[in-house]
Amino acid sequence: MSLDIMAIIPEIVLICFGFLVLMLSVFIGKSFDRVIAPLAVFGLVASAASIFVFNFNRLDSFFNMSFMVDDYSIFFRLFTLLTAIIIIGLSVTYIKDSMIIKRNIGEFYFLILMVTSGTMLMSAAGDLIMLFISLELVSMPTYILAGYEKTNEKSNEASLKYFILGILASAVLVYGFSLIYGATGKIILTEISEVIISGGMIEGNYLLITGIIMALIGFGFKIAAAPFHFWAPDTYEGSPTIITALITTIAKLAAFAGLIRFLYVGISNFGSSLWIILFIVVLSLLSMILGNLMALPQKNFKRLMAYSSIAHGGYMMIAFAVATRGAQWAVLLYLMAYILMNLGVFAVAMLVEKTRKSEEISAFAGIGKSNPFISICMIIFLVSMVGLPPFAGFIGKLFVFKAGIEANLAWLVIIPVLTSVISLYYYLNIIKHMFFIKYDGDNKVSKIRTSKIYLAIISFCAVGTILMVVLPSVFVSISENAVIAGLGF
Repeated sequence: MSLDIMAIIPEIVLICFGFLVLMLSVFIGKSFDRVIAPLAVFGLVASAASIFVFNFNRLDSFFNMSFMVDDYSIFFRLFTLLTAIIIIGLSVTYIKDSMIIKRNIGEFYFLILMVTSGTMLMSAAGDLIMLFISLELVSMPTYILAGYEKTNEKSNEASLKYFILGILASAVLVYGFSLIYGATGKIILTEISEVIISGGMIEGNYLLITGIIMALIGFGFKIAAAPFHFWAPDTYEGSPTIITALITTIAKLAAFAGLIRFLYVGISNFGSSLWIILFIVVLSLLSMILGNLMALPQKNFKRLMAYSSIAHGGYMMIAFAVATRGAQWAVLLYLMAYILMNLGVFAVAMLVEKTRKSEEISAFAGIGKSNPFISICMIIFLVSMVGLPPFAGFIGKLFVFKAGIEANLAWLVIIPVLTSVISLYYYLNIIKHMFFIKYDGDNKVSKIRTSKIYLAIISFCAVGTILMVVLPSVFVSISENAVIAGLGF
């Protein structure tokens, strides 16, 4: 057991720092507020360091195979920690304008660290119970964070909708898990897969198929896949923008980490089931079509990004319909591109919101002239989201589509190509406002106020978005090395 504890040292370190931040803010008070964010970042760095010290040379399963330390979990844990560091960096300036967050800053960072630790645990989950507990450790803090601005009615509405629908999705998910246990008699993912493969029981076993589909419905809610996406637009719009960025990055990482672990380890031959593949294809098509079409009329930036997130989830679901090892690393590659693009876009949006006190797309008017650097970076992020070269989004879509074509699903690839053309319109609409529409508001805020930390983050994301095309072999190698190699290590 002592050796098992060593495997989860990174999560223990992060959770301890989370409680340290919470307790010090309670007992020391306002005089501690200035060092809370640096302390939280130090906790994230310490957690990353402990992965290198305790995990890299100990690839194995622990706690009776409930926790897996493999290249896949190491990839997600490190990438999640990097994303969390950026989120906290963005929050430092953002929360200065929010009196409610400033009054509860210790709780705020504590909840962010809990979401991060839940995502890390999710990527290493080895059984159904760990998957569910990890997912709830991600979900519960995000329900609270979505409604953190208590005096904001939209924030309250966002939190309530997210909570009610999230609880329903969790109930469906855990009921699906119970059906899978009933059909196989196992909760450990590798053992479930062995039972299914040895018994050839996936086809014709409607109890098992029903359980798998119910679990996919639960995961579908977490990744905001249509038709389980109804919470996303209102939650994205009503949440504080920094929390919207967290939901669309870290929370989405958690959902996809768990889904890949569930399907590729627990139901490793899911590609042989017509019902499961058909269900995934339907989710993918609905997400791509509805996400892009519903984004067209949006005037609010965060609602637009909600539908964009739904569409991108649909693109990634194509790889699950292929159900091959190559498609698995294509999802990881796409996730890296998606997170970089989203962090960059939201960093620019938060600067605009902070200066012009608006979340509307019209608030971007004129910044192409007044703030050329962040506007050029915004173009990089938006063009990348369309999937055009020479940026990261192109590489992400290229390998996902390539996996679909190699699996003789060319017809499924045609739809995302067409919907990507549709997405060009609403992304270009933002660029049009930046460069071709003059800002008609107060002259005092015609120039967007920036900060060094925001400029550093925007620059980092822009460089990363470009490097994924300039040095694709590096990122492809990282993704390929991180895939789950079947049943074991």
